[in-house]
Amino acid sequence: MQFAAKDQSPCAGRIENLTPGLWLCFYCLPRLVGLFLLLLFGSGLVHANDLEEMEGGHLVLKPALGPPSAAVVQSSKVHFDISGMVAVVKLDQTFRNDSEQWVEGIYGFPLPENAAVRYLEMVIGERKIVGKVREKAEAKAIYQAAKKAGKKAALVEQQRPNLFTNRVANIGPGEEVRVRLEYVQRVDFIAGEFSLRFPMTITPRYMPGTPMVQELDPETSEPVDLNPYLGWAKQTDQVPDANAISPLQHARVGSDLAPLNPIEITARLDMGMPLAKVDSAYHQLSLSRDKGRYEIALVGGVSEMDRDFVLNWQPVTGAVPSAAMFTEQVDDEYFGLLLVVPPALNQAAPALSRELIFVVDTSGSMGGVSIEQARASLSQALQQLGPNDRFNVIEFNSGFRTLFHQAVAANHSNVHRAQNYVERLQASGGTEMLPALRRALQPPQVPDLYREQSDVRQVVFITDGAVGNEVALFEEIAAQLGRTRLFTVGIGSAPNSWFMRKAAEFGRGTHTHIGDINEVGAKMTRLFQQMAAPAALDINLQWPLAAETWPQQIPDLYSGEPLLVAASFGNTLPVGEVTVTGMLGDQQWQRRLNLVAPDADTAFNQHPGVASLWARQKITGLLDQKVLGRSDEAVRAEVLPLALAHQLMSPYTSFVAVEEKVTRPAGEDLSKSPVPNTRPRGQSPQSYAYPGTATNGPLHLLIGMLLLLLALFVNGRLLSPKISAGA
Repeated sequence: MQFAAKDQSPCAGRIENLTPGLWLCFYCLPRLVGLFLLLLFGSGLVHANDLEEMEGGHLVLKPALGPPSAAVVQSSKVHFDISGMVAVVKLDQTFRNDSEQWVEGIYGFPLPENAAVRYLEMVIGERKIVGKVREKAEAKAIYQAAKKAGKKAALVEQQRPNLFTNRVANIGPGEEVRVRLEYVQRVDFIAGEFSLRFPMTITPRYMPGTPMVQELDPETSEPVDLNPYLGWAKQTDQVPDANAISPLQHARVGSDLAPLNPIEITARLDMGMPLAKVDSAYHQLSLSRDKGRYEIALVGGVSEMDRDFVLNWQPVTGAVPSAAMFTEQVDDEYFGLLLVVPPALNQAAPALSRELIFVVDTSGSMGGVSIEQARASLSQALQQLGPNDRFNVIEFNSGFRTLFHQAVAANHSNVHRAQNYVERLQASGGTEMLPALRRALQPPQVPDLYREQSDVRQVVFITDGAVGNEVALFEEIAAQLGRTRLFTVGIGSAPNSWFMRKAAEFGRGTHTHIGDINEVGAKMTRLFQQMAAPAALDINLQWPLAAETWPQQIPDLYSGEPLLVAASFGNTLPVGEVTVTGMLGDQQWQRRLNLVAPDADTAFNQHPGVASLWARQKITGLLDQKVLGRSDEAVRAEVLPLALAHQLMSPYTSFVAVEEKVTRPAGEDLSKSPVPNTRPRGQSPQSYAYPGTATNGPLHLLIGMLLLLLALFVNGRLLSPKISAGA
């Protein structure tokens, strides 16, 4: 009677005849499981939704209980001082706490992969605290002690060569703290054009592997915090630092008119030669010229940090250098940066027969304009295949698929079939890059007995590089390359440029970045011109005195690419000529360049930053040795003293600055506040808690429980008539 009174639905007759045990299973159990799921997942999912609704450009205050809220406004300012092949860059990051709580700001940000970070300054009002480079563990201990004591402190750590974390402790209610970084960056020079790139946001990276089990603190028996940076990713056996390289990504899209993360960009350009043009591919510039120097700013004053800033400039005809030496003296030591441009062939080279493997990324992070650019790039590449070429297409996301069983002739039928295949490519799933890369580098298992082997084998890899296991991929390339050459094409407004450049370097190819659909035609045409022309090989340098140079092994050089070598001459003033020789096809070529005149000592003060670039280049070369099998201990033993001597950030060193004054009152709690990056321009939305490029373990469990509930419901509806009839 009690059941009948409570349920007057059409199913009441069935339910009232259920035994109490069956009623509990079919009526109460789904509600109990739903409540359990709400308690288990509710906080994480609610937090993700709350983040989507918040205004952007804020650090996010994450209290112990309750949803996050906007806490600290973050803004940036960057200035480039460019002279010759060297740019000295000053980056200011300002954090203003608009909340009523004391907070610790945590901000993940990108920098150029070849940046030599050499100075840190924390500014509080009129007070300036200069940071010092310390061994990484020591710097972290100093910061933690200052944070606990209530002192203002800043800690900047390198997570990847192009990804850093800035932590600022004890920002009081209503306070503003500015962290100023200075780094040195090498200018790029390709095909007669100079360029400089400054990344401004982070594409969420896919983290392959199995999530690591959370360890317990031996003293407190409480779970160890494996996620101190509050990023979305869980640590895995393949990416143990996944949490540190996955800062929160804001779901809302900013604009230059109403930026979420605003940045002011200015530059001074002094090349010492007349320029035909100065422009930016993705920003509008305001230019003023004074005696050959250019002052550069953004037309709108500020920009949204949702795509890379790229500055290009081109000398007038005849002013392009074929060789140059940029120098600096630091104390009693002399350093140089050598630029040599190989000549073009004097006559047309015969067409090579090539086997080309096109690998295209169709994972979730490629959604939006990136997949459009990838399709256009691959379509353009297919159009440029020659009659002597053979080709194949490999698509990858959570798995990989090959269009043909093996490379086929580039005839009209096969190219047309490939074009149709490319037009249907869509972005979804994970970024399991390693199996696809391994397949692309693998030579044909069954040789074609009716066709001679191709003269060259080339792989064109089209991706945004949004992965966290970069080193494992470099190791695969180095081990499996053989006679193949790997060329990378970076796609999107904020690709992982470090991975793309380094993969091409280990692959003895080149890197091309395409950030806009309008660049596809020109850049893919130039790439194929590079791939079709013979590379400059067997390059040798002869110095007039002892010099420690990096890179130690000169790579192959392709059409339009310069040779850039950093050198240290110790305490000896370098005089005389350096001679560069090499082979271009079947032709030998040579360049001679005076280092410096014996009476021109002052020339070594013209390009500040060359010494830092040499040290950074050496650190990079030493770290590359780990990919080739050298132990981390041996590499660390050489990198650590070098980074400390030149005060540079590295995987083994960090910058720390501490104000000795205690500012946070005793008894006031400190909340962590991670800052979200603006979503890269044109990218499809990526989930905060569980990114679109990865299906997390908890999400699998949630889906499984929901399916279980559905099964119980359906099963209950099917059993109810039988139970009712039996009654």
